[in-house]
Amino acid sequence: MVEGIINLTRKVLPRLSANAKDNIANINSMPEMVLNKMVRNGDKSILHTDMNQCTAAIIRKNGITTSYTDALHGCNSVGAVIKLKNGENLCVLSHYVPTNINGQVEAVKKQLTTYSRYINNDSKPKLFFNIRGFNNNGKLDAVPNNIVDKIIELFNGRFKKGVDYTITPYENGNRPAFFSSANIFQFSPNDTNKLKITNVGEIEKFIDLNI
Repeated sequence: MVEGIINLTRKVLPRLSANAKDNIANINSMPEMVLNKMVRNGDKSILHTDMNQCTAAIIRKNGITTSYTDALHGCNSVGAVIKLKNGENLCVLSHYVPTNINGQVEAVKKQLTTYSRYINNDSKPKLFFNIRGFNNNGKLDAVPNNIVDKIIELFNGRFKKGVDYTITPYENGNRPAFFSSANIFQFSPNDTNKLKITNVGEIEKFIDLNI
């Protein structure tokens, strides 16, 4: 665990119940539902990225520290963490249907242009792709997807040192009840260079952005 980041993930998925109230409670335990409720209750530290939308936020202790999507049912989610000239991090997160790759690339490009005066072009951004996968002899591999090459090309054209990138494929079918389909970026408000990413299926990654 990272100090200051709330634990949204569950060790075991709940099962369907004959009791409707139990099922509602189980739905509400899903990470994206927890965040949705926090947003509705007025939490300004959380930014929701809807389908066919790209958001960006400068991560600050007393500002936005969490950005998330939900309902990645075959959609592409691309996240980027970019160093700014003042040492802060810019988090860009997008969630698009797979038939609109060009629209997703253009939306990410627009955010890079909007924040261009603040971005440290000598830094090496980190890219995170959460895309549909397929079962390859018991191993989950990513379905070939042009979004990866197009986004990397976009960033390589702007950053001299290129990028680091991670591809996390997800299973789009045969999902159990109460399966989380969110892609969540949580930065510690105590140290905004400490990042926890929770991908579809509640797969956790802990990243130190100083490394």
